[in-house]
Amino acid sequence: MEGPPQAPEGRQEARREEVGRPRSRELRSRRAISAALAALEGLGEGRPLRLALAASLAEHPGIGPKERRHAAAATRAVARWLRVVDAALVRGGAPKAIPADRALLRYLSWRVAVEGDEPEAAAHDLRLPGPRRPRAISEKEVLRVARALPRPGPEGPLAFDSSGRPLVAPSDPVVALALRGSVPDDFARKLLRDLGATEALLCLRALNRDARLTLRVNVARATREEVRQALAAAGIAAEAGEGPWSLRVEDRASLFDSVPLRTGLAEVQDESSQRVVEVCRPRAGKRWLDLCAGSGGKALGLAALGAEVTAWDSSARRLSELPRRASRAGVRLLVSRKAPGGEFDGVLVDAPCSGSGALCREPDARWRIDDAAVARFQETQGEVLRLGAGLVRPGGTLVFATCSIFQEEGEGVVAPFLAANPGFRLVAEERRWPHRNPGAGFYLARLERGVPRGRTRLTGPGAAR
Repeated sequence: MEGPPQAPEGRQEARREEVGRPRSRELRSRRAISAALAALEGLGEGRPLRLALAASLAEHPGIGPKERRHAAAATRAVARWLRVVDAALVRGGAPKAIPADRALLRYLSWRVAVEGDEPEAAAHDLRLPGPRRPRAISEKEVLRVARALPRPGPEGPLAFDSSGRPLVAPSDPVVALALRGSVPDDFARKLLRDLGATEALLCLRALNRDARLTLRVNVARATREEVRQALAAAGIAAEAGEGPWSLRVEDRASLFDSVPLRTGLAEVQDESSQRVVEVCRPRAGKRWLDLCAGSGGKALGLAALGAEVTAWDSSARRLSELPRRASRAGVRLLVSRKAPGGEFDGVLVDAPCSGSGALCREPDARWRIDDAAVARFQETQGEVLRLGAGLVRPGGTLVFATCSIFQEEGEGVVAPFLAANPGFRLVAEERRWPHRNPGAGFYLARLERGVPRGRTRLTGPGAAR
């Protein structure tokens, strides 16, 4: 993955801003760094982060859990802070490098310019016979670059040059914000438009933290307090989250071997995703369709509340594990193998989107987001919303959601739909910002279809009524 083609000028917003990554649970060994560099080389070749990291860990089967954690944390962090990392290398006078050396230099830049590690220590960890060889760059050159890199300050990276003098931010406010938050210019421009400079920075700080681990309690079989006590018995501390079924967990060690997760009493689910299910307000016995079900987490949440759920997704592969998960959870739902038809009491459209609100979980997604991509998603979202609307019975509910923080993928989809389809009305609308609300950035809208006196017809590709 090449650095974004933005202006090169300008750690996590000071190390204390990073959450969910206790260093005591990492081991920064040569083998761990080797695995990280292999993954970063894969990123540089254009592979998605998950695939690059999985391939690297498969190539290093002998490393232990703490080493794997460092490899994963380092790879995710470099993907997250790539614009900062590459800008720091420009300031440090780093040479143009072959792919293996570029991965090494990016790791070095993250350690020094983002994490604030001592240059000598970071360079020492990369010395030969080191974690990656052969390579073209010498140890002497690695140390020179390390010492020339800028340093972070209390407000984040690129605060000081290598001699300790404050760095001046770019004069263009879009470029300044984009560089400070390590996002493309198009991304920063939208945030400035919708939030203003102060809140836009707060939003990016929230997106640049590691995602907090949250569980959804399976209320079909247990209460939140019962699950909390079961986790406590296993030595896992948890506290109530924002929603009625959420539990926040600080340390994931042994979590997935615990009784609640092994027996389907709880599943990992973001708090904003849980809020989507809450907004649906499904009643027992009512027929609900999860039209873009993905892996099926929200469908399971609807079923746990007693709804008769049909789950469908354009990719059957995504739904392949849902029957097993439903069996483990003790809930019933139907996984449809063909595009659904008929009428439902409620339809959930969790539409494909840019994922701009979920960068905590997918930090490399930011480099695939530009104005053209957002426009394509907006068009798709309008099509899927009209499709879902055609499956809602008169008097039924239509819920639209995206894990995006851009107006184009929320209000900009629902407003034109309502203008073209007067048979629907907006009942509730919610914009969840990651710096204001727990969980990912989301847009949610609950619509209801009226009960007409005569027959009406939806515009667009929706079915006639």
